[in-house]
Amino acid sequence: MIKIQFGVVMSMFSAETRILNAARDLFFEHGFSGVSTDMLAREAAVSKATIYRHFTNMTDILRRLTELETAKISGSDQPKIETRDDLQNALTQFGMRLLTFLNSSDTIEFSRVIHEEARKNPDMGQAFFLAAYGKTNNALARIIQEAADNGLLLLTETPQDIAEDLMALFTGSGMKRAMLGVCDIPYDRMDRNVDRAVHTIMTVYGAQG
Repeated sequence: MIKIQFGVVMSMFSAETRILNAARDLFFEHGFSGVSTDMLAREAAVSKATIYRHFTNMTDILRRLTELETAKISGSDQPKIETRDDLQNALTQFGMRLLTFLNSSDTIEFSRVIHEEARKNPDMGQAFFLAAYGKTNNALARIIQEAADNGLLLLTETPQDIAEDLMALFTGSGMKRAMLGVCDIPYDRMDRNVDRAVHTIMTVYGAQG
């Protein structure tokens, strides 16, 4: 009876979703290199052929998982940046979403797994970096570019470089402390980190008048 109920629940989700959910759980439990396609197929209740129908390899699965997770940071829509208040609000909301995401115990544990595995599998490390840091940085750079287009920022560096600087200001050394086990929560005062970072960027690059 339990198996039947489980099968009904599993059938409610697409094969791709089941694969991603199962992969996420297995990566946490066994690490990236410890998960085989046989294990994943059993956990997701799909065939190996189905896995390869949706994904090229395990690194591709990791890339897709990372993209889904980090999509929570940039938000669903590109905000309109027409006034200084719009810009401040957009950057503040972005920073708060970012630090809320990084404060999650799952995010911290996932990051530990990735950093350990990246030494063994550089391709996986590259895929994770592009899916996480690359896409997040690009989303922030688009906000900065729109602000510059509307005369709110005077850019002496590229939007990508400024976005990278702002990301560093947002995060500081909080994640490093968490990854090393020095603290449980990287950012106990998220608002303070975000306000300071946004103020710095708007002061340095803000158009006067």
